[in-house]
Amino acid sequence: MSSGAQRRAKVLAILISTWLVLGLGGLGCAGTRVAPSWLKGDLPPEYAKSRYVTAVGAGDSLEAADIAAKSELSRIFSAELKSEIQLIEEDRSRGDRSSSQSDLLVDTKIGTDAVLQGVEVSLHWRDPKTGQTWAFAVLERSKECLRIRAEGRDLNTRLDALASESRNQSNPLLAIRAAVQATKLAVELDGLAARSRVLGNQCIEGRSVSTGQMQAEVDARMNGLTFVVSAQDIDGSTGRAQGSLPQLRERIAGNLTRLGFQVGPSAGAEVIPIAARLRLSRVARNTDWIEYRWEGSAEVGSPIAGDPAVIAAQSEGAESHPQDSTARLRARRKGEQDLARRLDTLLKAFLGEGAEG
Repeated sequence: MSSGAQRRAKVLAILISTWLVLGLGGLGCAGTRVAPSWLKGDLPPEYAKSRYVTAVGAGDSLEAADIAAKSELSRIFSAELKSEIQLIEEDRSRGDRSSSQSDLLVDTKIGTDAVLQGVEVSLHWRDPKTGQTWAFAVLERSKECLRIRAEGRDLNTRLDALASESRNQSNPLLAIRAAVQATKLAVELDGLAARSRVLGNQCIEGRSVSTGQMQAEVDARMNGLTFVVSAQDIDGSTGRAQGSLPQLRERIAGNLTRLGFQVGPSAGAEVIPIAARLRLSRVARNTDWIEYRWEGSAEVGSPIAGDPAVIAAQSEGAESHPQDSTARLRARRKGEQDLARRLDTLLKAFLGEGAEG
């Protein structure tokens, strides 16, 4: 064999060896024909249960096995997390908070979909008979605990600031907004506390305000004020009030009640005025159809004299029909529906913005 052919043979041998090392190195014990003990539930000494959460998954490829193992670990973690969440919610329900519930707190349930960012796949084994690949996923408890602690510290800081604002704010709507947001953060902290308990570590620092306290504060704030709603029909020609709109008032009042607020005069409560107006104007069209345009506005005022409106909603549109009375009725009905909906949307957004709003 010539020297050139010998050199080519050596290069080829090196390439094959390198490929084998890289390929088998990524599969851990994939080169062995005997199944590793971790497939049967035995943990390798370096992955003791006291330090790691582990799971095993299988797939037709290395990538599929990794995904299956990570998914299984997440499923196990989520199942344990759900159990801890139930215990936390039971403890919270035994507190002294008011039993009233409103739409403001519907979305404060703790989620059980654990986002396990620190999961790694450390071992693999490929079955030489079936070609199926097995993967061993791990989550280091101490690292996950550090991440929870950092996230909890940030939430605690924001919670304390919002709790202070809810108690010191003179405008009751702003106080309620801060209390609602503080409650949502408290529930997030409950979720982190549940994850900490699953890990078996004390990852969360102590809190100055409990979730039950914040929920009770929201209830107390809401029980301490009432909305008084007025709805006026504005003449399209003169711009003057020509009567009330009871259906518009009832729509707005109904939305407020579903949020958990009181509507109507109430002795000893702070009064939040809402003034709604709807104006209809006939539009001249060179057709057989008659068109009416509506322009609506609604303002949520403040109980503090001289303060500007807290929320202002606007609505406009048009309806038409061959008969004058029907066209006018349609425009009024549609205008009332749209104005009440827009005000409800703005109020929910206002309360959901929190201190950052």
